[in-house]
Amino acid sequence: MKTRYTGKTIAEAVATGLQALNKQPEQVEYQVIVTPKKGFLGIGRRDAVITMTVKEEPAPTPTQAAKSEATPTPDPAKVETPEADPTQASVEPPVSSARQQRDQAFRELGYYLADITKQMGITTTINVTPGSHVVRYDFTTPTEGLLIGKHGKVINSLQLLAQVFLDKHLRHHVRVELNVADYRQRRAETLERLAKRVARNAIAQGESQYLDPMPSFERKVIHGALAHNDHVKTYSRGREPYRSVVVEPVHR
Repeated sequence: MKTRYTGKTIAEAVATGLQALNKQPEQVEYQVIVTPKKGFLGIGRRDAVITMTVKEEPAPTPTQAAKSEATPTPDPAKVETPEADPTQASVEPPVSSARQQRDQAFRELGYYLADITKQMGITTTINVTPGSHVVRYDFTTPTEGLLIGKHGKVINSLQLLAQVFLDKHLRHHVRVELNVADYRQRRAETLERLAKRVARNAIAQGESQYLDPMPSFERKVIHGALAHNDHVKTYSRGREPYRSVVVEPVHR
């Protein structure tokens, strides 16, 4: 059954659908019904609309079913259990094989991101910087603002999709970071200034200050910026994707 989902961007609509269905990107198919439009001064703006369906699991072929039925069930009393060889108790894949698997997943994610941005109507090139714990995808595009979105909503939605994709394809967690025109660095500097300004307000007013919801990696910037401020304490509240930071004055 096709279900409609909306978002300010196609990526945001896709992320909403995946979250609602609790599915991975490769488990669904989606079709863009309405492309988003920014409008002028808010007039004529429209959200993206997609339909999303869950892919059906392939049914076993008659040959497979026949083989399954024909396979005799061993009698536990007649099965001999060989002694375990301690040298073969746990076999890890060769390092070269694991690295090849990781690099292949990075390439597939790059193709996946290129396909999504193409559907969004964004022309871009992607440079990949692989690592053991973090893989970075730097976008170069003449329409940087369209890819970033207001307060980074578009690129953050893309990053969420990318993380879900990679987690499905790798055994070990590797953090995904998407960037365009040094947006992440500029955003971090903006968040640090925001944190200090909000802390001053909390101290001056003697009241807790509540920030807008933001993704976990941006909340960490706020917490880190105020970690050594003895006059306030910070904590997060709420549930994703509406979890936000609270800056609370410390009363002595």
